[in-house]
Amino acid sequence: MMARPCVKYTGDKIPSRSDLRVEGTPGRVIKSKDNKETGPLRFGTWNVRTLQSAVKMENLKKEMDNCGIDVMGLSEVRRKGQGEIMSEDFTLYYSGGDGEGRAERGVAVMVRNKMVKSVVNVNCVSDRLMSVKLKAVPVDILVVQVYMPTSSHEESELEQIYDEIEDILNQEGKGKVNVGIMGDFNSVVGEGPEEKIVGTHGLGKRNVRGNMLVDFCRRHDLMVTNTWFKKRKTKLYTWKSPGDINRYQIDYVLVKHRFRNSVKDVRTFPGADIDSDHNMLAADIQTKLKNIRKTIGKKIRWNLEN
Repeated sequence: MMARPCVKYTGDKIPSRSDLRVEGTPGRVIKSKDNKETGPLRFGTWNVRTLQSAVKMENLKKEMDNCGIDVMGLSEVRRKGQGEIMSEDFTLYYSGGDGEGRAERGVAVMVRNKMVKSVVNVNCVSDRLMSVKLKAVPVDILVVQVYMPTSSHEESELEQIYDEIEDILNQEGKGKVNVGIMGDFNSVVGEGPEEKIVGTHGLGKRNVRGNMLVDFCRRHDLMVTNTWFKKRKTKLYTWKSPGDINRYQIDYVLVKHRFRNSVKDVRTFPGADIDSDHNMLAADIQTKLKNIRKTIGKKIRWNLEN
């Protein structure tokens, strides 16, 4: 039998506690005062390395069902243009490039159809950035999906995307709005702690782009949620290098610090399979969606920036 090469995780031992851990056993089901079951919504993010074929789309829906995902942000969907695709159970909002040649980037947000009535705004900024706003209780939720450039790109390109995220926050994220910025950041924030931004359960040593991400979080009072929950290393890493020799944490879910107690759990699903080198990452956030009142001619507001 051929020996499997030793896998290197870009981090050391995992500390024994999380400052974000809430009392009780974490999970999807919570008992309310009247003993009815209410559960946090599960927000996921995944670099799927293309979502062009119907087979890949069906694979994604199956894995979302298996992992209980309600809202999924997607990176590298490789679809051109902007629009939506409706199926029996899910609706996909996507933002891709408009140029000639192959579509190589692209982002998307996929929601269960029962939640479409809560969607109030879809903002397609570029093939690396988009947002979807959901009407919810106690506050609305702004989902921002990002696909940051790899290390082969100039830092100026990253700075432009951070500026565009800042514009979204200024336009849609002011006041009593919980913001969830998630996606493939191609950055390593590493093991903290770092003020109230990075917890003690990150993975690896911070790199230059990780510093950029932490600085952005500091300016906007955001926290990197998947560094605040104690997990086995197999539930921390989000990307593996070719040959599965090294494993890294480069995908994140960011939320406003003031809403930290709404985050009940964050973990990866290494068993979910969509032929990608990334693991699905999911955060359970306590909230309840509201339906928009039906009015004649009422439609979702689309902002197409590019």
